[in-house]
Amino acid sequence: MASKRAQLKTFEHKGILYKVGDIVLLLNEEDAEAPFICKIEKVVVKGKDAGMQVKWFYRPEETCSGRRAFHSAQEVMASDHVEIHLQPAASIVSKCKIHTLEQYMELQNKTPKDFYSRFTYLAGSETFQPDQIAVYCKCQMPFNPDKHMVECPSCQSWFHPECLGYEKNEFRQKFYSGVDSKFVCEECQQRQSTSSPLADGDEDHETSETIRF
Repeated sequence: MASKRAQLKTFEHKGILYKVGDIVLLLNEEDAEAPFICKIEKVVVKGKDAGMQVKWFYRPEETCSGRRAFHSAQEVMASDHVEIHLQPAASIVSKCKIHTLEQYMELQNKTPKDFYSRFTYLAGSETFQPDQIAVYCKCQMPFNPDKHMVECPSCQSWFHPECLGYEKNEFRQKFYSGVDSKFVCEECQQRQSTSSPLADGDEDHETSETIRF
């Protein structure tokens, strides 16, 4: 008679209690600096064998689109890829956290185990949800939390100091020497010089375009 499988809600590994729903890092034997990331959905024990049903998170370079300039080091993508992972205790490195981009930006003390996700990767069809994203700055790139940006108070558009020809510290010294910001983007400077204020209903040029995967 075949032995029955028992489903556990928790298990202990190296003194740490893990439970269904936890996000964990798994050993990547090919690149120890980039462990695999997954969510524990089930823990199944059959005799002496144990396994986890997991849902994988993908790093950008693991998708069909690859890592692009707007992906920060801590960006991962949720996915629909579910599978049984055997010998979980032998491969678990530690717990980690997946935040929304907004939550990640609000963290005061980020750690290497804090990640964020703003896309879902559908591995079977090699598509993304959402499949397009707003772009900013003169470089027309999506937001990357690793890259400092500044806001024009006149039109609420965002820019990278380096795209305006400044180093970060140089920009701060020139435009933020006082209490208030003195920065106004070129488009708004031209508009102000011709006494043509931004009219109600005009689109902010920060989100006038998107790029598609």
